Amino acid sequence: MDILLKEKVDLMIENFYKLKKNFKWEHTLIKHFSASVHATKKRSVDVFALEDIKKYIKTNTSWTSYFRGINQFTLCTLLYLEEDYKDFFQNTIDLYEKMKNMGFKRSTYLPLAAYTIVKEVPKDKWSDALNRMQDFYESMKRNHFWLTSTDDYVFAAVLATTDLDVSQASEQIENCYTTLNKMGFYKGNDLQTLSHILAIGEESTEEKCNRATKIYHELTNKKMKPRYSGLATLGVLSLITPDVDKLVKEIKEVYDYLYDKSGYGSWSIDKSMRVMLASTLVADFYVEGLKKGVLEVTLSNSINAIIIAQQQAAVAATIAASSAAASSSS
Repeated sequence: MDILLKEKVDLMIENFYKLKKNFKWEHTLIKHFSASVHATKKRSVDVFALEDIKKYIKTNTSWTSYFRGINQFTLCTLLYLEEDYKDFFQNTIDLYEKMKNMGFKRSTYLPLAAYTIVKEVPKDKWSDALNRMQDFYESMKRNHFWLTSTDDYVFAAVLATTDLDVSQASEQIENCYTTLNKMGFYKGNDLQTLSHILAIGEESTEEKCNRATKIYHELTNKKMKPRYSGLATLGVLSLITPDVDKLVKEIKEVYDYLYDKSGYGSWSIDKSMRVMLASTLVADFYVEGLKKGVLEVTLSNSINAIIIAQQQAAVAATIAASSAAASSSS
């Protein structure tokens, strides 16, 4: 394993142990997400800072707010990484209200969509970004009326932060969806999400879809089959390197390393979550290489979009897994 990658993996593990000790009532998968996000930013967990942010969110929202519940600790993690978390949170609340006024529905995913735009778009460009988000979402709804719902808000926001033409990108999404289905992926919301991510890439539909399919099959052959709810992460992996064999080898190295650590084995988390965590750290390692110009791939106009998509893919997969776990235990 590359030494820099191993440092991030070890930091994630260390972060998780701190979170496990100090936030006993938070969902385990959310703690894994938080640990991984801190690690990708080369940050150690600050328990007291996270407690302060958690209290701040609670103080400044109602008990029915979607900024609480499953989102609260996720947002704590993301806000901790901001220079002025109070100002950033207020901006997120303000944008969230604008989204509701435009007709977006209150949901678990709308605060995360608001976060995405506040993170990536200057305040004086919010209106343009919101209009683009609405255009992307309406296009999704036209093409897949029964599939498109509030969980698509996040990736509509991700797409809105790019400079992609809405019409052309929407056509690219549909081409990817159709092509991937022909390659063996089942139709459904998860495949739609994968198509949203692939649309960010600048290669041809065939190249991107072939690579996504190859990565999926290679991971499966190595007994690391991704869960369909984690296909967004597969999308990010498909855009960051043409060398699938090396990519899968590195994911496998991280996966095996994690498996032997307390809190990451079969008794603690399921295989698909371990795959997602390993994939997230490897994807971040590659994205860092792209930013430094160490790696070459056709992403000249979309590195920032890949970075935010990488994070939101992890958020989406974690929330889906946490919600499913909560439902099965109730």
